[in-house]
Amino acid sequence: MNISKRLSILSIFVLAAVLVFQGPALAASHDDHLEVMLEGMPIGELTEEEKEGILYLREEEKLARDLYSAFYDKWGLRTFSQVSMSEKNHMDSMKLLVDRYGLEDPVIEERGRFSDPKLQQIYYTFLARGMTSRGEAILVALMVEEMDIYDFREEQKKTDKPDLLVIYENLERGSRNHLRAYGRQLKKENLVYKAEYLSQAEVDSIMASPNERD
Repeated sequence: MNISKRLSILSIFVLAAVLVFQGPALAASHDDHLEVMLEGMPIGELTEEEKEGILYLREEEKLARDLYSAFYDKWGLRTFSQVSMSEKNHMDSMKLLVDRYGLEDPVIEERGRFSDPKLQQIYYTFLARGMTSRGEAILVALMVEEMDIYDFREEQKKTDKPDLLVIYENLERGSRNHLRAYGRQLKKENLVYKAEYLSQAEVDSIMASPNERD
């Protein structure tokens, strides 16, 4: 392993520790903290894969926000509103990377509209399912969070850039907390969720474990 890569990995551990142990203070100015941290990190040249990943994840966070907002309007379940607001923070975190690397932001502000055709179709499919019942909306939300966790992990495999990794790891941790929030609703509704992207054992383990600080 060369020296620069060792330093990159060390930076990730240090930044992750700061994110975890600053705790509640981060909730108030989460993106401000991330922005300050990114300022001290090198800006490299992105590969096409890295560019595509940033843009896709930026819109994928909007997908979650828009779905949960629609589900809250329909079913009035407070968890949908709370997690939707958190997803807006996730969108803002991804926007830091979009701006940092001078990429064209793919986000369309109108609810339910997406630049990526794949995400547009996923939105229509998930929205239709979630509008059939409150229980189905909870199951869809669990699938969205599981998908987010999977996609963040996949993008981490494609980069060694500390700034991308610290954002992806932080948002993956947030998505695990969202999975836990919907898992609590799952239990209240006496529903069963079948994992789609991760192993069933891991999904069940995440839902059964305490929240992480993100």
